Amino acid sequence: MTPLTHLSHANASLGTSNLYCSTTLTLPFAMNMTKSLTELANQYGTDKGTVGPVRTWGAHNYTDIYEAYLERYRLSALTILEIGLGVTGDRWKAQIVTGRNAAGGASLRMWYDYFPNAMIYGIDINDGSYLNNDRINVFIADQGRVEDLEAFVKASGVAEFDIVIDDGSHRPDHQQVSLSFFFKLLRSGGLYFIEDLRNNGIGDGATIRGNVSRVQNTRRVLKHFFEHGAFLEPHALLDANYLEQHIDYMRFHVPQVAVKTVMRPIPRRIIDRVVYFQPDTESVCVIRKK
Repeated sequence: MTPLTHLSHANASLGTSNLYCSTTLTLPFAMNMTKSLTELANQYGTDKGTVGPVRTWGAHNYTDIYEAYLERYRLSALTILEIGLGVTGDRWKAQIVTGRNAAGGASLRMWYDYFPNAMIYGIDINDGSYLNNDRINVFIADQGRVEDLEAFVKASGVAEFDIVIDDGSHRPDHQQVSLSFFFKLLRSGGLYFIEDLRNNGIGDGATIRGNVSRVQNTRRVLKHFFEHGAFLEPHALLDANYLEQHIDYMRFHVPQVAVKTVMRPIPRRIIDRVVYFQPDTESVCVIRKK
C-alpha cells in the first residue's frame, strides 16, 4: 500500500505542549483522515451522526459537537474510553444493532478511524470482545457497579484517560456513578462527555427504559452545579466534593427543537411559524477537568 506521511502530536495528553513527530499512515487510513467525524459516523451506522443505522432510525448529530472539541487532537496519541458500545446480548437488548450497524460497535469503529494514533477502550454490559484489534480493547462491565469498574481498570492497566464518553444505559444513577468513578482517572485537561441526558429522574414521570425515580436526572444535577456551585440532591455521585474541586468547566449542547405559531403585523402573512429551542432540554454535557 502507498504510505502517506502526516504529522502527529508526540505525546498523549490533551494538556501537553504542541511537539510533533512524523508518522506514516497506510492508504486506507489516509483516506479516512479526509473524512469528517459525521461522515465516519454515517458510514458505520452510529446514531451519533446525521443518519441512523437504517432509514427509519433517527440520529442525534452529536458528531458536530465532538468534532468542535476534538478535531485539534485528531493525530494525538490519546487514551479514550467509551461506555456503552451498542453490542447486543443476553444482559441488554441493544436495538441499534441493525442495518449498517448489524455487527454492533459502530461508534468504536468511528473513533478508531478518526483517531489513528489513539488507544481505545470500551466497556459494555454485553460481550463486545469480538471488536478487539490492535488499538481497541473491550471489557464487560456494568457502568452502575463500582466493583465492575474497578475490575475493568485493573484488567486494562490504564492509569489515566484523555477522553471519556458515556453512551451507556442513559440511566441517571448509572451516569452519575460512572462520572464520579472515571473523573478521578481523567487526565488534567481531559474531557468527559455524557450523551442522551433525559428527563428520566425523580419527579419526571417518565416511563421510558432507563427511568429511575430515586435520583434527580443527570441534566438537572449538573445544571444545578453549573448555576449554583453544588450538585442537586438526591443524586448518585460517589464523591461530589472531588468533582466540585476538579471541574474546570461544563457546557450543555443539543437542546430540543420545537415550533410555535405566532401572529405577526405583516401584510399577507399574519400567521407564521417560528422554530425555537426548548430550555433545559439539552442532550449532551461536556466537562473539562482542571
